[in-house]
Amino acid sequence: MLRDNRALLVPSLVCAGICIAMTRLGGVFSLFFFVPLGFSAVAYGAQAAWASFAMAMLGNLVLAAVLSMGQGFGLVGIGLNMLQFMVLAFGFTWMMAGNPPGLAKVRSVRTLFRLVAGSAVVVSVPLGVAFWLHARGALMPMLERTISTIMFMLAGGDAVRLSLLEQNISFERLETYVSLVFRGGMLVSVVVLFFVSRQMVFLLARLLRKRTAGAGDLPGFFAPRRTLRVLFLAVPVILLGRALSMQTVEIVAWNVLVVCGLVFLAQGGGIVLFNIARRSMPLLSRVFMGMMFVVAMMIPIVGMVVLGALIVLGIAENWLPLRAAKRDAPESS
Repeated sequence: MLRDNRALLVPSLVCAGICIAMTRLGGVFSLFFFVPLGFSAVAYGAQAAWASFAMAMLGNLVLAAVLSMGQGFGLVGIGLNMLQFMVLAFGFTWMMAGNPPGLAKVRSVRTLFRLVAGSAVVVSVPLGVAFWLHARGALMPMLERTISTIMFMLAGGDAVRLSLLEQNISFERLETYVSLVFRGGMLVSVVVLFFVSRQMVFLLARLLRKRTAGAGDLPGFFAPRRTLRVLFLAVPVILLGRALSMQTVEIVAWNVLVVCGLVFLAQGGGIVLFNIARRSMPLLSRVFMGMMFVVAMMIPIVGMVVLGALIVLGIAENWLPLRAAKRDAPESS
């Protein structure tokens, strides 16, 4: 056992180092900085993943302390940096590796629930700050000042260019965008980010470690039976919250509705993939179908129609046998 732990030390340390390095590279690398932690879970196991998480947290704390103090951010800067790093890294590691070693005896939940719960935790931090600012009447002025500063920097101090930028950006629409973020927009973004990162992990595992994703991919995914009831219940709660001007209740119900929609979207995608896998099809045809799906998703109206059709398909499976030998909500990995 001790020898096995020592064997996991090097890959855990390497994955943690890559994770920290990606946070400092900027761009798309910093967006997916937690992918190495997921890779350690798939390639080396849950114990290695949580060891990588602990090492990455410690390394990021030291690095953030050095950089933040050097740039004059102080303890506040260190705290915000660590909070952002922790919620994203913990949420993704939990999704990929399951419960930490200290909680091994606690009942493990399905990957879908870990995905949603981890995303909700990630979203709750900035949304909590935004709610607090909104209650104090400081959210919109702060956003307007931030956007004005960004536009001034983009214009380079040129008054004509600044005027053109202000014409293209309507501050009146800013509140609408913020409303969409509150009502599930941010949650969807994090869920999509985690899902894409998960697929990247499995791809890297196939290429570097010859590991497969296992039997828990979308073709074998089924939504929990109660999801449909929650979906139908969320709609009247939204209407009631809006009618009674209970904004907090309405926002929570919107996020619940979005989560249910994502669950049925996954189930609809599983139905399509299940039926495609059952048919004998040349590899070139499968690649072509995948490319056509990506192209369709890049066209806004067509993409919305496709997503809507998958959600409806997922809901319809509650009454129609769209996949053979349906199981009662199996464990998804």
